[in-house]
Amino acid sequence: MASEPMVIEVPGHVELLEPLAGIPDLVPDSEAELRSYLEKVMEVRDKIQQSIDYHNTVLTAEKNVGMHGPLLDSEQYPRGDIDLISVRKSRNRIICLTNDMRKAMSLIETALNKLHQTTQQGASIGQQQALPPKRPNTRPPFLKVQGVIEDSPAFRSGLRDNDLICQMGSLHKGNFTNLADVAEVVKLSVDKAVPVKFIRDGEARTIALKPRTWAGKGVLGCHVVDI
Repeated sequence: MASEPMVIEVPGHVELLEPLAGIPDLVPDSEAELRSYLEKVMEVRDKIQQSIDYHNTVLTAEKNVGMHGPLLDSEQYPRGDIDLISVRKSRNRIICLTNDMRKAMSLIETALNKLHQTTQQGASIGQQQALPPKRPNTRPPFLKVQGVIEDSPAFRSGLRDNDLICQMGSLHKGNFTNLADVAEVVKLSVDKAVPVKFIRDGEARTIALKPRTWAGKGVLGCHVVDI
């Protein structure tokens, strides 16, 4: 039987230490069980995202140090203008939570595909088949997708030209500085599912993007521009 996740409490925030501890890896078979399973995993996914957002807020408050900003000053001493302990804790939690998010998105993808096969409805991409619970408001877009090549990793994940990306992993408009940030996320996510939230035709959507080596150039088969 799956164990219950432990809780971390800090001032102004409560999060699960192992958010997926109560979710079985074995996806059920029946339609009713699949829908119930999806609701539970999607609820956990949203809690993971809330925790990632919280820790990004912490990093922003600490001189916008982010995940890669220097912790030493010009003389190679620990910086005195930021809370180094808080920064290190939040960076570590973001790494752990991003891994949890990848696993959650993988479980959702598997369950959606199985639900699609079970109900035999809709298109081949199963992400639109479930009835998801209410989600937090989508962040404003900061990237535009262009040049999606058919059968590329981006295409197979569900991205199309002119999609407006609101979040890619832990990267969003609030902590995005330039396209090098995107390249870093992609580099760290090769062969792993990274959650991507985007807007298409006014509708907010979420997919699991999996950068990987394929017959074409790069690991995505598309490019993005900042907006």
